[in-house]
Amino acid sequence: MQGVQKSYVQELAKHTLTQESTPLFDALVNYAKQDVTPFDVPGHKMGAKLTPLKKVLGEMVLRMDVNSMKELDLLSHPQSVIKDAQRLAAEAFGADLAYFLINGTTVGIQAMIMATCAPGDKLIVPRNCHKSVMNALILSGANPVFVQPEIDFIFGISHGVSLEEIKRSLIEHPEARALLVTYPTYFGSMNNLKEICRLAHQYDMAVIVDSAHGAHLRYLEQEIIDPIAAGADAATLSIHKTGGSLTQSSLLLLNEGRISPSKIQKMLNMLQTTSANYLLMGSLDVARSELALHGHRLYHNLKPLVTEAIRLIENNSNYEVLKAEYVANNFQQAYDWTKLVIRVNGIGLTGFEVYTLLKEEYGIQMELAEGYVVMAVLSTADSEASINKLVCALKEIELLYGKEEEHFDGDVMSYKMNRLICTPREAFYADTEVVAIDQAAGRVSADSLMIYPPGIPLVIPGEEISAATIQQYHYYCETMGNVLTEEKEVNQIKVLKEMK
Repeated sequence: MQGVQKSYVQELAKHTLTQESTPLFDALVNYAKQDVTPFDVPGHKMGAKLTPLKKVLGEMVLRMDVNSMKELDLLSHPQSVIKDAQRLAAEAFGADLAYFLINGTTVGIQAMIMATCAPGDKLIVPRNCHKSVMNALILSGANPVFVQPEIDFIFGISHGVSLEEIKRSLIEHPEARALLVTYPTYFGSMNNLKEICRLAHQYDMAVIVDSAHGAHLRYLEQEIIDPIAAGADAATLSIHKTGGSLTQSSLLLLNEGRISPSKIQKMLNMLQTTSANYLLMGSLDVARSELALHGHRLYHNLKPLVTEAIRLIENNSNYEVLKAEYVANNFQQAYDWTKLVIRVNGIGLTGFEVYTLLKEEYGIQMELAEGYVVMAVLSTADSEASINKLVCALKEIELLYGKEEEHFDGDVMSYKMNRLICTPREAFYADTEVVAIDQAAGRVSADSLMIYPPGIPLVIPGEEISAATIQQYHYYCETMGNVLTEEKEVNQIKVLKEMK
């Protein structure tokens, strides 16, 4: 048996790796097909017993859920098939290096920030960033310089931070060690990242990009620029979101120069498990190959289906779909057309109401709802049939449930950033107490109140809790039924103790 495994690795090494190759996935499948008697972990022993899990998932899935070993390499110190798979990923996305992430883009964001910012260093960051960025601020001890994103009062959402706002922050904080950009935003807008990178690099400032929702950008039409092509020093991509891999699997891409590869690897080894999941890593290997080989063609074929869907949704209706022309004309930003953002308040309903109707009456699961919009994420796995089902459901909802247009509600979104009283790390380690949220105005939060999806906090540790924040909290509780908080009791929040 040892000879079979050894000869496979030797045979694999003889072949020149191309984007058709899936070295890690192939090695994993080969191992799963062997007659192995496991006395290592995991304890299900390659699905030796017939359990409910095995009945549903099947034997092969459990045979591929294995531990690190020589022929399957080690994620924390890759030398063979994982190293080859990561090299192919770097090539496919135009980066110098790529790292497999098995704790989602969250761990990549944390690694990027911790590799660039020491305690006390400044990090320029959009206030509408993901919660993982806020947690990275606590872990790293970096001091955030928050910048306000562009607010869209028509759709009730925020877009990317404007180029002018970035310029202002760079001038005011030239000593900042890094600039974090969300690209694209959750709703698909993309600021001028190429120019932002050029400006930041003039200050010798690293540009790190949360591209969780942009794994596919490289494979869209030429006018859309992916983060690495734009000049970012590092970027994280949630391949599972739009690239076809399994949930929780992502990539960290690195361009060498301003950020040390060894430091990135060290941070990832600190933050990720030593028991890396091979199903997740194998899915990254396959998804990368599929995108590299077929991505351009598949997205080229998808676009006319989306264009026609937008036409049908808006035809003789009071819906409005967010489009590239609108974002460019009003915010000077590009737009990712695979995000189908539909403004529904024109039919007199909130996004939350339409979201619920789509799920309960039509069996359609949307990505999210906001006060004014619902959003569908489209990928190459979508078809004319799946898209038409959504279009028909929306038309029927307007016919059956539509009423007069609802006017803008001030609670739908935040217009101002909360005042930062102390750093998130200082607030995290401070003496705290729990108070009713309705009594918390003016207090300094030690907690995060988060809307998920998309995972953007209403307030973070270190920020002053405003009356507007409390109003927003109640709005989302009433419309969504839940706001994620760290306290066990509803309508309570942890705050810093006041000095006596």
